Amino acid sequence: MFEPENAQNEIQFLNRNDVKVQTWNSFKLQIPPTVYPPREDTDLLNETLKTIPPFGTKNLLEIGSGSGALSISAAKLGWKVDACDVNPFSVAATRHNAAEAGVEVSVSEGGIGPRGEQSYAWQPGTYDVVLWNMPYIPADEIGDQLLGPLEEAALIDTHPEGLLTVFARTMANNLLCKMKGIALLVCREDVGWRRSVDILRQHGLAARIVRTHTFEDDEAIHVLAAWHPFVSNKHHRVREIDSTNAELLRGQYSPGDSLIAQIQTNGRGRHGRSWQDHPQSFKGSWVLDEKHLSSIDLKMQLYVAHEISHALRLNKQHIEQLNIKWPNDLLLRETTEQQWRKFGGILFQSYSKGSEQRMVLGLGINTAADNLSEGQGSLSQLGIEVSNSELFAILNAVVASLFEAKHAALETGLEQAINDDVVLKECIYRNRMCILIDIESTGITLTDDSGRSFKVDDDDQIEWVSLHPQ
Repeated sequence: MFEPENAQNEIQFLNRNDVKVQTWNSFKLQIPPTVYPPREDTDLLNETLKTIPPFGTKNLLEIGSGSGALSISAAKLGWKVDACDVNPFSVAATRHNAAEAGVEVSVSEGGIGPRGEQSYAWQPGTYDVVLWNMPYIPADEIGDQLLGPLEEAALIDTHPEGLLTVFARTMANNLLCKMKGIALLVCREDVGWRRSVDILRQHGLAARIVRTHTFEDDEAIHVLAAWHPFVSNKHHRVREIDSTNAELLRGQYSPGDSLIAQIQTNGRGRHGRSWQDHPQSFKGSWVLDEKHLSSIDLKMQLYVAHEISHALRLNKQHIEQLNIKWPNDLLLRETTEQQWRKFGGILFQSYSKGSEQRMVLGLGINTAADNLSEGQGSLSQLGIEVSNSELFAILNAVVASLFEAKHAALETGLEQAINDDVVLKECIYRNRMCILIDIESTGITLTDDSGRSFKVDDDDQIEWVSLHPQ
């Protein structure tokens, strides 16, 4: 991209006296060359921030402040704002624009740099909210377009690991938000919002999309919320128990509490089937808020399995090696084989007595290849070597992403990432091609090619054409 022979052009560009003045959110901003101006992604972050009243100590950090637009808006909303940027012109613009707007913003040069230089221009672990409209354009998308170093830092992700990975590691190490804090990031639809969510969860952080802006060409940008999952809850570990699900259903536990066991003597799968226990496998359960009782159905089981499968895809190769099966099985296969093997599963169970209602989610995953039955697999067969503690961190993040009520303003409902119209539309039942009409707790309604509708009580007899390779 930028070569030494382009340096003189960059100097001339920086020396131009063409500071732009832009009115944004009712105040004026002076924006010098190389400084990122407010755009739709800035608006989207600001709209999200306005729904979150200042809480805790009201400390907010903006990484990559650009013109200072978001920092100024945050200060006007009542936040105590620290800001930083790797571009010295952005630092100067933020200071000037904040002073002109009559608000106090503490600005420093530094941040999470484009090549990973980390100069912590903030107070680690002290912020209730962190904002970052991070450079999300992949370097290969720019191609031969000439950008100077400062523009590149604002727009392009040139870090070999990816800036989001650096951010996730920094946040997971408690160097950004408080444990009860929230980070708000921008990601683009066409460069992998799905991967962004997975990276955060793989670092033990809950993450979900909370706001979206779609352009006229159908390109979309999203605000992604990230936080430390279930920090106010209790996470129990026991050596041996009959069933982690059963214990959470019968005991006095709160939504978000979890239990993992080394040995499970009476684990259960769907339809009351016995769950084969392996001492080295992961066995854990979470208490869910009873408000989710009405939304827990077979499609929800499939959706949770889908999110777990994605979170375990640690590299590109795993995309072809990990899959799901209706409604709650996790599948894998080695590169050289065609057979899909079950390596895990999920199970929702509920308890209801009068006004007392409880809901739990149980997860079982084979991590090692020892003592597996025919048709079973384990993560180790794909080179995924994780301890049960490491696996718990990932799974805890997934469960929190889907079910934790982190903040009222960030509740968007459960994202149905699986397109039912595509994935669950066609199926084979009793050797006949059928179309899905409805899924209820009492059964699945199908229609055959003659137009006749009928209900299927035993969904194990259904093969979904598009769900997974047969």
